[in-house]
Amino acid sequence: MITVDGITKKYGKKSVPALDHVNIEIPSGVYGILGRNGAGKTTLLRIMASALAPTEGKILVDGTPIGKNIRAFRRKLGFLPQNTKLMPELNIVEFLEYMCILKGIKKKETIHSEIERLLVISGLSGERKKKLKAYSGGMLRRAGIAQALIGDPKILIVDEPTTGLDPEERLYFINLISRIGSEKTVILSTHITHDIESVCQNVCFLEKGIVKYSGKTKEAVKSVENSVWSVQIQPCEEAKIREKAILTRETYEEGKLTVRYIANESIYENSVNVKATLEDAFIFSVGGISR
Repeated sequence: MITVDGITKKYGKKSVPALDHVNIEIPSGVYGILGRNGAGKTTLLRIMASALAPTEGKILVDGTPIGKNIRAFRRKLGFLPQNTKLMPELNIVEFLEYMCILKGIKKKETIHSEIERLLVISGLSGERKKKLKAYSGGMLRRAGIAQALIGDPKILIVDEPTTGLDPEERLYFINLISRIGSEKTVILSTHITHDIESVCQNVCFLEKGIVKYSGKTKEAVKSVENSVWSVQIQPCEEAKIREKAILTRETYEEGKLTVRYIANESIYENSVNVKATLEDAFIFSVGGISR
């Protein structure tokens, strides 16, 4: 169990906090942190990975603050940052060998077996001779997750891992995260609701550094169940709905606007009650889509 206890982060004495007294409990499995760009996800993950010190609060693992033995905590941790900067002139074997040495693995036999294990997990066994500069974005993310799994850590933190990936590579990565989460605690941050809905049993909604929801993913969806409506309108009619309900999605088709909104009952003629999604629950919690 990982506990985020009152974490606050300020970058200046008079600045608005990037994180404001964040309190969440993270059980084993895959835990999702969902938020829009600028919500504070990366700041929170860097603090959880001990790469950034909080202004206030602490991180605990099984009730023990990580600061009591930071080296022991880091041995349990794998971290994949949002911006994966690898070594372009090395191939994947050379890169992982270098990272193994940095993580304190010294025996050549151990390094060799560890690299082979990681290549299988990441699906890069057939790409061992290609330099990293020739890797696609998806392959670089796989290389990043391989280095994060060196030493078989108990906790894995991944920040926006699927951003910019094509659909096939994104699906591969989400499936990989799901498999890893069956044995470890995986903390996944993203702004893509479908990624969270696919693999995360528990989720946190973060907005401007404040936790809007923390708990079971299914319970978040259930909180707006039977309250989501869809209706096709003229664009000029949108303001009428905004006055009475929270909009969670807008799509245009053949000059007409289809909106999804949340309300206890239909507020517009021809509205149809539709199945709630995690996207609906999230957008509702942060006050609706912006104009």
